Amino acid sequence: MHSVALGDGMNRIACSLVGLLFSAATAQSDQIRNSWEWFNAAEFYQARDSGNAQDAVKVARYFRVSAEKGNAVAAFKLGELYEHGAGVAEDPVQAFNWYIRSAAKNDKHGQLKVGWCYQKGIGVQADLKIAAIWYRVSAENGNIWAYHMLAFMLADGDGVKKDVALARRYLELSLPKTKDHWAKWKLAHLLVEEDPARAKNLLKEAAAAGNIQAAAELKQ
Repeated sequence: MHSVALGDGMNRIACSLVGLLFSAATAQSDQIRNSWEWFNAAEFYQARDSGNAQDAVKVARYFRVSAEKGNAVAAFKLGELYEHGAGVAEDPVQAFNWYIRSAAKNDKHGQLKVGWCYQKGIGVQADLKIAAIWYRVSAENGNIWAYHMLAFMLADGDGVKKDVALARRYLELSLPKTKDHWAKWKLAHLLVEEDPARAKNLLKEAAAAGNIQAAAELKQ
C-alpha cells in the first residue's frame, strides 16, 4: 500500500510539472504572438514616412516593446534605429546590443548586422575573424547578402584564408539578387584572366550603375 501511495504521489508531481511546463510554453507563445501586434504598429508608423518626429519616436517605442517580448525581427529593426539615430539618439553600442539579441534568436538579418558591426567596429571592437564567422552563420541561414560580404572577405583574405574560387562562387550566387555594382566590379577582377570579355561587360554594368572605379578602369 505504501508503494502504491508513493507511485500516486510521483504521478501527481509529474502531472503538475507537465502542467507548469505547458502553461509556461503557452504564456511564451502568447507573448510572442502579442509581440507581433506591437511590431505591426511600429511598421504602420514607419510606413507612413510622415517626417513627424513623434511618429519616429513611436516606431522606436513599439519596436522596443515587441523586441522585449522576444521578437527577433523587432530587435533587428530597433538595432537599425540606434545605428542610424532614427526615433532614438544614435548609439552604436545599443545598436550592437539589439543586433546580437536578434542574432541569438537565429534571425539571419541580425546575424548579418553582427558581422557588419565586427567588421566595421560599430559598438564593439573590430574583429574581422569574428565578422566572417557571423557572416557565415547568416549565409547558412539563407541570407544572400551574407554570401556577398563573405565573397569580398575571401577575395581579399580579410579575416579568413584567401580563397578566390570560393569568393567567385559566392559572388555568382549572390549577384543575381543583390545586383550590387561593387560585386560586379570585384567579380570582374576575379575572372579577368579567365574570361576577359565577361569581365569587361561586368565593368560596363558596374559603371552604368554608378561605380566610379569601374568607369575609370574602362577608360584605361
